[in-house]
Amino acid sequence: MKIDCWICGKPAVTTLFTEADESFVARMGLSLYSRCYCEKCGAKVAEQEKNDRELYIRLKKREMFRRACDLLEKQSTNMYEYKDAIEVVREHVEEHPDKFDSSYEVLAAIVLVYNRIYSRMQYKVGRYQVDFLLPELFVVLEIDGERHKHKKDYDTKRDIYLQHELGEGWDIIRISTDYLDKDAKKLPEAIHKVIEYRQTGKVNWRKLYQ
Repeated sequence: MKIDCWICGKPAVTTLFTEADESFVARMGLSLYSRCYCEKCGAKVAEQEKNDRELYIRLKKREMFRRACDLLEKQSTNMYEYKDAIEVVREHVEEHPDKFDSSYEVLAAIVLVYNRIYSRMQYKVGRYQVDFLLPELFVVLEIDGERHKHKKDYDTKRDIYLQHELGEGWDIIRISTDYLDKDAKKLPEAIHKVIEYRQTGKVNWRKLYQ
């Protein structure tokens, strides 16, 4: 049986299908008659799909960046004071579109840069990737969205693992996106409060964001 190329119409595949083949493939929910491509067209399709995926990711990250700026602006922020920090993060988003998973992470990055807190974004620690590693403060900063409210056991086990990997003296700090929505500019204060209370490990988050 000959199958023509989906793009150019030239013969792409020549094969023999038996009834047994068709029965097995049907049970697997597949088809023997999916689109086929000749070598030349197949290479073009693969290249186009790769370019489309990269473009999609870049557009998605740009929208993420735009939303982060909108969130900051809505908090009565003098955006012109933050302009340099915003530009630094914008360039980073463009150069490393894999580094952010949410607008809140972009927002946190802008605030960290503005306050000259050095960070490594989406940093690998053991088998996990953390949102921010703040090496000068010995802090791992995680930005927790809605889904983390239902993952407390998982997050606790993850934090224990990260603490073991990083060693004594490091803190794992989790900031809810609810607090960033309220006043992202207080993020450095929150981080330093946790460091201050490192001995007790207790911080009144609500008091920080009143």
